[in-house]
Amino acid sequence: MKVIAIANQKGGVGKTTTSVNLAAALAIRGHRTLLVDLDSQCNTTFTYLPPDLIKTTLANVLVGHDERLPLIDAIYETHIQNLDIAPSHIRLAMIERQVQIEDQYRLKDSLDSVSDYEFAIIDCPPSLGMTLTQALLASTHVIVPIAAQYYPLEGVIDLTSTINATKRPNPSLQILGYLMTQFDIRNSICSDALAKVQELFGNLVFDTVVRTNVKLQSAPAFRKSIYEHAPTSHGSADYEAFTDEALDRLNVSPTIKLVREA
Repeated sequence: MKVIAIANQKGGVGKTTTSVNLAAALAIRGHRTLLVDLDSQCNTTFTYLPPDLIKTTLANVLVGHDERLPLIDAIYETHIQNLDIAPSHIRLAMIERQVQIEDQYRLKDSLDSVSDYEFAIIDCPPSLGMTLTQALLASTHVIVPIAAQYYPLEGVIDLTSTINATKRPNPSLQILGYLMTQFDIRNSICSDALAKVQELFGNLVFDTVVRTNVKLQSAPAFRKSIYEHAPTSHGSADYEAFTDEALDRLNVSPTIKLVREA
């Protein structure tokens, strides 16, 4: 199973949008995918699940010392074929109190216990801490969304250092790439931000940029991916192209292309 953490310690950069739509694109293409919401704000969870449906969450799996549940008990099917989700809970914030070395491997051990998935996509919290450490120790790859803003690299250098440090206990961890989001072609600041990111990270920057698109913001309110909510939108086209790139970098052959309605 390829485990991909979507991480950036800066909030508001499209981390959750990238998580939910990458996971949906993989599932629609026929890849059995688990979406893991590790952010206690629960935005990814509520994109696909109504709150009253949720009985067990990742908090029941990762928090506490006694009577923790196996991950399989906290996995729910979504309305998208091949896409399941492990929902978050505000109690996940308590992971930050875990300091024992063995505690940091709880997510990895949990993911190792479910072998039916080709991909696990982890939506990480917007911070550096024990929760992110658990995600990186469990992952094979990291994707870093970066908003095309005046300070695009705020926090990214620290995150990259954290990723490199995690390679010591997890040598298989790789940065799959840096994804520029919230890109407005009419704004020169966005072009400057992209140039700066490309200067620093070179070929690790995805060719695809995710353009600003109001449909990307409204899709979660309908509990839909961008492909269902606005299949002909720029947001749908951009995340489809990004998924193609990600699969190419992972040496996974594309299967089913997403079908857009006229």
